[in-house]
Amino acid sequence: MFSYFRVSVVTLPARSGYEEVPMNLFKNLSIGKKLLIIFLLISILPLFIITYGFYSLGKVKLTEQTIHVLEVQSKNVAASIDRFIDYKFEHLYRIANIPQLTRILKNVQEQPHITRQTISSLRAKLRMDPDFLSFSLMDAEGNVVLSTSNTPNIDFGSRPLFFEAMKGKKYVSAPSLDEGKPSIYFSIPIKYTNKLALDTDRGIAGVLVAQYDAEELWKLIETETGRVGAGNAVILSNSDGVRIAHSTKRDLIFKSWIPLKPEVEEQILQEKRYGSAIKKIASTDIPEVMDAVTMPLPPRYFQHRLVIGKGTYHSAISVMDNGWRIISTVPEATFLEPVHASMFYISIISGIIACVVIVASIVIGRLSTNRIHTFALISKEIARGNLAKRVPFVNGDEIGQLGKTFNIMTASIKRKIEQLRYLNDVAVEIHSHIEIEHLLQDLVDISRRVINAEMGVLTLLDENGKDIKYFKVSMPNPCRIKEQPTGKGLLGAVIKKGQTIRLDDVTKDRRSIKLPENHPPIRTLLGVPLVTNSSTVSGGLFLANKANNERFTVDDEEILLTITYQASVAIENARLYGQVQQLAVTDGLTGLLNHREFHKRLDETIEDSKRYHYTVALLVIDIDHFKKFNDTYGHQVGDQVLRTVADVIKSQIRTVDVCARYGGEEFAVILRVDAASYPLVLAERIRSTVYAYPIRHDGIRSQLSVSIGVACFPKDADNAEGLIKRADEALYVAKETGRNKVCCYKPAQSD
Repeated sequence: MFSYFRVSVVTLPARSGYEEVPMNLFKNLSIGKKLLIIFLLISILPLFIITYGFYSLGKVKLTEQTIHVLEVQSKNVAASIDRFIDYKFEHLYRIANIPQLTRILKNVQEQPHITRQTISSLRAKLRMDPDFLSFSLMDAEGNVVLSTSNTPNIDFGSRPLFFEAMKGKKYVSAPSLDEGKPSIYFSIPIKYTNKLALDTDRGIAGVLVAQYDAEELWKLIETETGRVGAGNAVILSNSDGVRIAHSTKRDLIFKSWIPLKPEVEEQILQEKRYGSAIKKIASTDIPEVMDAVTMPLPPRYFQHRLVIGKGTYHSAISVMDNGWRIISTVPEATFLEPVHASMFYISIISGIIACVVIVASIVIGRLSTNRIHTFALISKEIARGNLAKRVPFVNGDEIGQLGKTFNIMTASIKRKIEQLRYLNDVAVEIHSHIEIEHLLQDLVDISRRVINAEMGVLTLLDENGKDIKYFKVSMPNPCRIKEQPTGKGLLGAVIKKGQTIRLDDVTKDRRSIKLPENHPPIRTLLGVPLVTNSSTVSGGLFLANKANNERFTVDDEEILLTITYQASVAIENARLYGQVQQLAVTDGLTGLLNHREFHKRLDETIEDSKRYHYTVALLVIDIDHFKKFNDTYGHQVGDQVLRTVADVIKSQIRTVDVCARYGGEEFAVILRVDAASYPLVLAERIRSTVYAYPIRHDGIRSQLSVSIGVACFPKDADNAEGLIKRADEALYVAKETGRNKVCCYKPAQSD
């Protein structure tokens, strides 16, 4: 093709004339400008080739990893949904073992008292598991024999849940909106017992249908949002191609991936699969993904573009046994972010190289053409990717110096490209955590893998920079450390003095004698300090025993230092995050939980009490005559009193109890009651301890007392607001009847 093109140019005089113009311009340029053009071509172009190769390789590798992650996510979600469905069927089968069901199906009219007893029994089971909304029993003709619903006007006989159960199969439906409630229906066959068996094909007397709240299924899907990166979502659709759950939306029920054929839509509506109120199944405007989802045998993985200009997505499909399909998807921009960051740094290197080449070409233009030719040949080798090639003349005049610089630059590019591959992955891993415990453990694990060492240790000092607060160890065969090091010897040289150490034989260093007696065998050691933005040493990162009996190199040291620079920022962010989280829920004066967090904890405790059936007690504590004390001695002494009472309360309660400053001079304690007498015993202990505690201020000793009101859930109230009100009423009685006492709520106290 190219040969033909060149012949065509030669045979056309007009084209030839135009070709000679740029050639004449090039011939008239000075050697310096010619070299400038040549060096720009042979220096920048290879870097672009390398960059493109790195980008392509990185994209392929990251795509492979993302495919695997998406597959794992879709399989995990499928397994979670399977467990959810299996658990509900187990519960339903236990209900189906009630012998009255087959008797009712045999003859309803002869035994109406059994029907009433069975409905009462089923309603009692609904109270035990509030996620079930109703139970319905259907005979073999599809008629509802009994139902726990107050408005049993749903025609189950025309739905697949009845037909499938009559075939002897268990069936679970997609979510539907019946009577305004998002529901999932589970159905199982009711078979005759041996005594009541009839001469039928399968001995199926009827069908038991359970209506279940779809909220739990939606929450199960919603927890997957963003789990594997920004924009990650999980979608659940059934075998008809209708989307039934989405991790970021809840308005997708009765929406199909593509417009359904009229006969298919009519069949679905006639069978009333999704509820009697559904008149039409609306389709969405999402494109080629739908074809993959609705195929009889969907692809394991596919790539698609949702909307032109909105980015490309990658998705994985997992098909469940009941035909439901789990689609896990993530934007391409999310998992290619490390590659894009690398491209930015490589672009900076490209700019630096371009500047160096321009200066070098001006100087080299004064040298002989032979060395320039040699230089050009070697540059071409490097352009082909042979980064091991070197310029032979590295001494003498400017060309020799340029050759030396070029060799150093080539080696630096090669080394930096390799380092960027590691460090970009490290940066993503480190900055993906905001919890300091996970961050530190990941940091030491990643460092050990990058440097290829047998084990790693990370130490982090406390906020005062004196004692070791965190000590994380990473090694293939974990060795249990009996006691935390004190930061002496080799550790102290790094984390206290900020020194960088690189030892080829640890035993020859006298500081090694201060290592713990039970430490694993150490041959070689590399340790660098962790330095904060204020140039303060906050800890150290250590690697021991490089693989294959090799020694740690200067490059290893530079890489580890780079990791610590990034880690210092991430650690500081994690610390700040922890402090902000703590400040958001605590009272600044007493250190107890604040008013808002108290209400949150009380609501959570009451909800757990309803589920697990235990008693919750609330103590409301008020400092007697605090306003008078505060006005007499001043607010500073008043603040001291509040802190003292808070410390007394904290010293008396258990770890599982919740203590908060309710407001002003009032405190509240939430108790999970194991013994009926515990709330009163604890309240009396708090009252007596406060009364006996000496309050000293300005040379004066004062005596304080508290009044305490006690109320219990569910005996005294049926919700959190009512429990607070009852405890306040009990506190009012304690204050009105003399203060410095404990009162429990009694119904006679109510207004």
